[in-house]
Amino acid sequence: MSSAHKIAFVSTNKSAWGGSEYLWHRTALRFAGSGHEVKAGIPRWKSLPDDIEQLRKAGIDVHFTTDIPGHKKLFNRFLPSGMQFNYVNDGYRFLLSFRPELTVVNQGGNWGGIDLMEFCADNKLRYVTISQAANEAKWPDDSSSERLYRGLKNAEVNFYVSRANIRLSELQAAGSISNAKVVFNPFNVGYEYSSPYPDTGGGYRLANVARHEIFAKGQDILFQVLSDRKWKERDLTVSLYGKGEHSGNIRRLMEHFGLDKVKIEGHIPPEEIWNSNHGLILSSRYEGLPLALVEAMLSARVPVVTAVSGNPEVVEDNVNGFLAGAATPLHLDEALERAWKRRSEWKDLGIKAGESIRKTVPADPVEMMYEEIIKTL
Repeated sequence: MSSAHKIAFVSTNKSAWGGSEYLWHRTALRFAGSGHEVKAGIPRWKSLPDDIEQLRKAGIDVHFTTDIPGHKKLFNRFLPSGMQFNYVNDGYRFLLSFRPELTVVNQGGNWGGIDLMEFCADNKLRYVTISQAANEAKWPDDSSSERLYRGLKNAEVNFYVSRANIRLSELQAAGSISNAKVVFNPFNVGYEYSSPYPDTGGGYRLANVARHEIFAKGQDILFQVLSDRKWKERDLTVSLYGKGEHSGNIRRLMEHFGLDKVKIEGHIPPEEIWNSNHGLILSSRYEGLPLALVEAMLSARVPVVTAVSGNPEVVEDNVNGFLAGAATPLHLDEALERAWKRRSEWKDLGIKAGESIRKTVPADPVEMMYEEIIKTL
C-alpha cells in the first residue's frame, strides 16, 4: 500500500442489524487491517451485535447518528456484556471533523440514505452508496425521487447487489444511473464447500432461510401453498431458519393452516442447514440478491425461489433451479410442483447451481468491494 487513506462507513439502515450490514462492516475491518484510518457511523439500534465491538477492537471509532431517550447508562444497558461506549449523538457531524477522503453510505434499501448524501454534497465530502434491496411496492414521493436522483448523480459510484435493483432504482429516481456497479455480499459458507447430499429415505426437506419479516420474505405466501391438501399428503418437510418481528405471527399462521410438517429451527450455521436439507425455498416479495440463495447454491442445493430482484440473475428456470413467476401462492405452487416432479434430479440440479453461482459471485466479495473503493480514491 503506497499511502493510507481516511474512510468513513455510515449505515443509514434504521432497522435492526442484519444481512444488509455485513458488506460495509467487513470492508471497514479490511481497511482498518490494511493501515487506513477508519471511522464508522450507525443508527442507535435497540440492541447492538458483537460485530460493533469488532470495529472498536480494530481501532475504528464508532459514532451514533440517531438520538436515544434517557441517560447514557440507559443506552449502555442495551450493549453486549462487557461492552461500553462513550455515547455522543452528533448525527453526521463527526464527518466534518474527520474529513474523510470518502464516505461509504450504506442503505438497507435503495433510498434510505438521501439525507446523508445531501449532507456529504453540501459539505463537499466525496461519497459512494451501497443499496442492498429495492422494493417496487415502496415508491418514493415526488420530492424524495428528485432528491434521490441528485444524490445518486453526485455520488462517485453507486453500488447495487443486482442489476434488477439498478433498473428499479432508475425508475424510482426517474433517470439513468450511469455510475452504477454491481457488487456482492460476503457469504458464510466456504467458496469451495460441497455439502454431502442428505439421504432421501426419510423424505424430502426444503429450507426457508429468511428473517421473519412477512412483507419482505412472504412466509404467508409459502404457508398458503403448503396448506393445500396435496402438499400436506406429500413426503415434504419445510424448515424455517431465522427469527424476527413476525415470529409470533408465523407461529400462529402455522397453527391456523395446520402445518404439521413445517418446522421452526431458529438460527443455526448455514453449513448445518445444508447438511440436512435437499433444497431452498424462498417466497420473497422483494430482495437484493439473497445471501441464503448464494449460500444454498454454493452448497449444491437446488433453489425454488420467486423471480424477484436478483434471483433470476443467478437461477435459470428448470436448469439450475425453479423460478416462480411472481410472489403469489398460485405462482409459487406452480414452481414447487415442477420441482417436485423432478425431485429425483435435485442432487444433479444442485451441482449445476453450484457451478453456475461460482461464475457470477467472486470468492472474496469483501476484497472486491475493497478494490472498488481503492479505485474510487
